[in-house]
Amino acid sequence: MESKQSRRGFIKKAAVGAALTSLPVKSVWATNSCSMSGQLSGNLSQTSGNTQPLCDTPILSGGRSHGFWYQGGQTLPGSNGNSIKNVFPQMGSNPSNTTKDCWRTMVATVRDTTKLGINSSLALELNVSTNITLTQAFQHHGNGSGILRQGATAYLNTYFELYNGIISSGSAAQSRMAAEEVANMVMNRMYLDSGWGTDSDLGYTNGYSKAPSSSFLFSGMNCSS
Repeated sequence: MESKQSRRGFIKKAAVGAALTSLPVKSVWATNSCSMSGQLSGNLSQTSGNTQPLCDTPILSGGRSHGFWYQGGQTLPGSNGNSIKNVFPQMGSNPSNTTKDCWRTMVATVRDTTKLGINSSLALELNVSTNITLTQAFQHHGNGSGILRQGATAYLNTYFELYNGIISSGSAAQSRMAAEEVANMVMNRMYLDSGWGTDSDLGYTNGYSKAPSSSFLFSGMNCSS
């Protein structure tokens, strides 16, 4: 009985994996890394007993964990703002409390209103809407909660240009596309490989935003004291 359930589970995962490998890749990686399709098909081949080497997932570094983006309270009014200042040096070396509150509000607004962009195959498997927002992904407590939480974290690390080695962009649309690709790479890999997804895998190395101060991310802000 256990063998049948295990086989049934593998067949189901392989079927979802086959759908994930057909997803288009937007090539946001600055390095010569293999494609999302290569990552996932390589992993499925290895899972099924094939001895072909697993295609390398692009190395992530320079990001912050979900403890910063959501659970740690760093973006809540009343926090001392030191973490947000370290992540966004663009606000200056000695920002006022008013400025820090402004930047916290900016991050929270992006987090609360932006869609994760999860692919439909994985959304169906996790029983969530394809319209799920980043905040809703952080708050999810059902099946795949860890996958969604890390996907939302990867999205924000990409959107605000914390991750190293990812092609930066000059518009909101390009940044959303890049963030969605990285988030889906993370979520798909975690779904297919239960052993992948440590802080090291996900590049949580206490980095900071490399976006220029003139970036669209900050150009509309009015944080004067």
